[in-house]
Amino acid sequence: MSVSVPAKTQIYRALDGLNSEQLGQLWEYIQQLTQQQPVAPLYRIHEQALGTGIKDLANQHDHYLYGSDKRDA
Repeated sequence: MSVSVPAKTQIYRALDGLNSEQLGQLWEYIQQLTQQQPVAPLYRIHEQALGTGIKDLANQHDHYLYGSDKRDA
């Protein structure tokens, strides 16, 4: 999923339209974003998953990878 990045001028215009409560909420959100620790790549591996349609792939991976007989589930 790609995110469209707005121009800084668009961001400044949007900021000008916020009331003080919204600015406070935005500031809290910005602080949360900047304090987040980077996620190790292994924890993001699910983002690379492919839909195979094979419902028993996790249980029968040896069968699909190496051609061994299917195990009883």
